Amino acid sequence: MEAPRVLVVIFVILFLLANPDSQRPTPSQQRQLEQLIVEEHHALNLLNTSLYDDFTPQNNRWINVTGLRQKDGYAWEILPKVQERARAQVKTAVGSPEGTKSVTDAIDEHEAQKSDISIGGVPTSTINATGSSDSWATSLPVYQNVSGIIRGHWARSRVSNGFSFPAVNLSDVAPRVSYNTNEYSRNITGLGGNLRIKLDEKQSEVLKSDTRSVRQIRAEMVIKDDASFGDGWEMTLHGIHYPESGGILLSTTGDKFAGIFALPHFALSEHSFGLAQRLLNKTLMDAVVKQESSMYTSPTFPWSTSPNALGDMLYPTPHCEYIVYLQQHPLKFLGTGKISDDKMIPALQTIEQELQNPVGASIPHVPMMAMSAVIFSPDCGFVLESKGPPDYTPQEGTHLTGSKIESYLRLLRQAIFVLGLILGLEIYLLIRQIKEASTPSTKSRISFYTVAIMAMGDGFVCLCFVLMSMFFDAASLILKATGFLALLSASFFGMKFLMGIWTIQAPERMEREQRNISNQTNPQTGATIPADSTVIITPAGVDTLPLPATARRNANNGATPVTLPPDQDPTNEPTEGADTQVRPLTTLESARREVGALYSRFYFLLCGLLFVSLHATTWPTALRSSYMNVLAFSYLSLWVPQIYRNIMRNCRKALRWEFVIGQSVARSIPLIYFYVIRDNVLFVEVDQHAAFVLIGWVWIQVWTLVGQDVFGPRFFVPDGWAPSAYDYHPVLRDGDEEAGATMPIGFTQATSDSPSSAATSPVEARRNGPRVFDCAICMQNINVPVVSTSGREGEGSSSLGANLFSRRSYMITPCRHIFHSVCLEGWMRYRLQCPICRDNLPPL
Repeated sequence: MEAPRVLVVIFVILFLLANPDSQRPTPSQQRQLEQLIVEEHHALNLLNTSLYDDFTPQNNRWINVTGLRQKDGYAWEILPKVQERARAQVKTAVGSPEGTKSVTDAIDEHEAQKSDISIGGVPTSTINATGSSDSWATSLPVYQNVSGIIRGHWARSRVSNGFSFPAVNLSDVAPRVSYNTNEYSRNITGLGGNLRIKLDEKQSEVLKSDTRSVRQIRAEMVIKDDASFGDGWEMTLHGIHYPESGGILLSTTGDKFAGIFALPHFALSEHSFGLAQRLLNKTLMDAVVKQESSMYTSPTFPWSTSPNALGDMLYPTPHCEYIVYLQQHPLKFLGTGKISDDKMIPALQTIEQELQNPVGASIPHVPMMAMSAVIFSPDCGFVLESKGPPDYTPQEGTHLTGSKIESYLRLLRQAIFVLGLILGLEIYLLIRQIKEASTPSTKSRISFYTVAIMAMGDGFVCLCFVLMSMFFDAASLILKATGFLALLSASFFGMKFLMGIWTIQAPERMEREQRNISNQTNPQTGATIPADSTVIITPAGVDTLPLPATARRNANNGATPVTLPPDQDPTNEPTEGADTQVRPLTTLESARREVGALYSRFYFLLCGLLFVSLHATTWPTALRSSYMNVLAFSYLSLWVPQIYRNIMRNCRKALRWEFVIGQSVARSIPLIYFYVIRDNVLFVEVDQHAAFVLIGWVWIQVWTLVGQDVFGPRFFVPDGWAPSAYDYHPVLRDGDEEAGATMPIGFTQATSDSPSSAATSPVEARRNGPRVFDCAICMQNINVPVVSTSGREGEGSSSLGANLFSRRSYMITPCRHIFHSVCLEGWMRYRLQCPICRDNLPPL
C-alpha cells in the first residue's frame, strides 16, 4: 500500500507545479495597480509629444517620467559615451572598406532624402507584416527575424571608468513603493562573466517606413557575474529591432524606471527615434488598455522584468535597470559550397522562409548569428561589453553567438531522440541481464546497489524531462515520450530486478543482522560462537547452547545462505507424534513490508535528489560545479558496489559482459556530451578535464571487473584484508595427494605427450605429468596440471605462473569433486549442491 501512496504524492506535487493558481489582487494591490496605470498613461502622453532632443542630460534637458528626471540621480552623464561606443560597434560589425560608404551611412543618407531604396526592383515600402519576404531592403546580409539564443562572455567597459555608484533616493524615485531593502539585486560587481540572451519576435508587430522598418522584440537575458552567487541574474527586456541594419535596442521597465516608454530617446539616430516612437505609440496603448480591462480579475504587468511580477508587488526589491544595444553581424556561410555576394541575400531569404514555414525545400547550411552588445545600467552606473574583436582576441571571445530558435529546437529534438535511443538500449540490456539472472544463485552474485544506482539515474532523468516539458512547448511531446522510457526503465524493469535481488539476498542480511546483534550484546573482545552451538536470547543477554547430539553438523565451507527454488527446499512433512499446527507465514509478511519500505525509500530519495539539484542552481558557481561533478562521479561509480561484492563473496561472473560494457557506454555518453560539446542544448559550460577523469574512472572499474573474472575476485586485495572464502580453482601440488588436502577424489592416471615420457619412471611421471579426471556432468576427461613440490629452486613459482590460466579450466568443490569449469558453472546457476554427493556448495 505504501508504493501507491508515494506515487500519488509525486503526481500531486507535479500537478501543483504545473498548474499554479492565480489569485485575485488584494485591495492594497488594486490601489497600486490603479496608480500604476495612471503613471503609464502619463508616460504614454509624454512619448507622443516628445522630440528626439528633449532628453539630452549633457544639455540639462530632462523628461518628466520615472528615471529620466534630474532629481532621480541616475548616471545619465554616461549615456553619450555609451551611445558613441554602440555606434563604434556598429561600424566595426557592418562597416565597409576604407574609401566606401558603410551600410548605416547609406541608410542615413537615404533617410535624409526620404527616397525609396530598392534591390532588384523591389522597393522598401513593400515591407509586409511578417517582415520575412519583402523586408530585404539593403545589401546587409543579416537575419530579418532574429528569434534565437545567443551567448558569450562580457567584460567591464572602459566607458564607466571614473564613475561611482550613483546615490539614488528610492523614496523620491518611486514614492508609492515601499522597498523591503536598500540593496540592489542584479548588480554587477565583477570584471567578467557569461551572458545569454534569448530573443523572441515571432508574434511581433512591424511598422514600415519609406526607407526602413522596425519591429517589436522581447528578450530574456541571463547575465552571470564570476564574483556573484547563483546562476546569474535573469530578467526580461522589451524593445525594438531594425531589420535592415540589424540593430536592436532593449530596456527593462520597473517601478523606478519607465524604460519601455522612454526607449526611443535612447536611439542612435533621429530617424530611428521616429520609427520607434510611432511603433510604441500603438503597441503600448493597446497593452495599457488590455491591462486596464483585466485589472480587477487577473492583473498583469506586460513589461515586468521579473518572472514573478505579483511577488515583486508583495515583497518589492530594488533592481538594477538595464539598457542594451545589440548589433547583428553580417552572416557567413560555412561549408564547402561558397555563395557569392549577389546570391547571399536570396539564400538567407530562402532559409528564413523554410525555417518559419517548412515545406521541405533544399536550403544551405543555416549560419550562426553573431552580435555585439553594449549594456548600460543608469541607476547602478556600470557599462558592460561583449568580448570580441577588435578589442579582444578571438581566443578570448567572439562576442555573442548562437543559432536561430528553429535550429535550436531541431537540435533539442535530435538530442532527446538520441537519449531515447540510449534509454531503449539500456532497457534492452537490462532485460537480457534479468533473463540471465533468473535463478537465485545468479541473483545472489549481483550487487543490489549497482542496480539501484542505475534505477536512480533513470528516475532522475524521468523527473527532469517531466519538468522540462512544462517549459518547452515545442518539444513537449518528445520530452514526455522519452521521460516515459526513463520511467519504464526505473519503475518497472529496474525496480522489478531490485525486488528480486532484495528477496534473494534476504537470508544474507538476516544473518548479518544476527551477527551484529550478538556482537553488540557480547562485548567480549574476540569472542566467537562455536559452529556446533546455537544462539539464544534471554533477558540476561545472549547465550549459546550446544546442538543436540542427533543434529547434523554442517562443515564450514564458506558458503553463504541463499534462497533455493522450491524443488530444493527440504521436505517439511510432519512425522508421527510431531506437532502439526501450521505456523503463520511471517517470512512472507516481512518480505512484503520490506518491499513497501524499499519503494518508499527509493522514491523519497529520488525526489530529495531532484529538489537538492534544483536548489543547487542558485549556489555559487564554484560550489555548483563541484556538486555537479560529485553527482556525476557518484553516478558513474555504479560498478564499485559490484567489485566490492565480488571481493567479499569471492565470486565472479555476476553480470554479462555486454551488460557491463553497454551500460558503461550508454550512461557515459549523455554526461560526456555536456562536458565536451560547447553548443550543448542546456548551455552547460564545458570541462574537458572533468570529462577525461569521468571516462577514465568508468573504464578503470570495467577493467577491474575483467581482472576479477580472469585472475580471481581478490587478485588486487592483500591477504587478510577480506574474509576467508572458498577457492574453486586451487593450485594442486603433488604433495597434496598423500596429505589428502585438495587433491580431488578419483584421479586415474598421468599422461604426457612428450617422447621422453617413456623413459621416465612411473613415480616421476605421476608427479610431473597432468592428472586425468572424469567430469560427472559431461562425462568427459579433465586434464589437470599438478605443480611439483620438488625440483630446482624457483621451479615452483614458474609453474604457478604458467598454470594461472589452465587452473580456470577446472573447478574443485569443498567435497573434493572435480568438474569442468563450464559444466559446474552452468550447474550452479540452478543448484548450489554437488552433482555427485549433494553437499551444499559455496556460491560462485
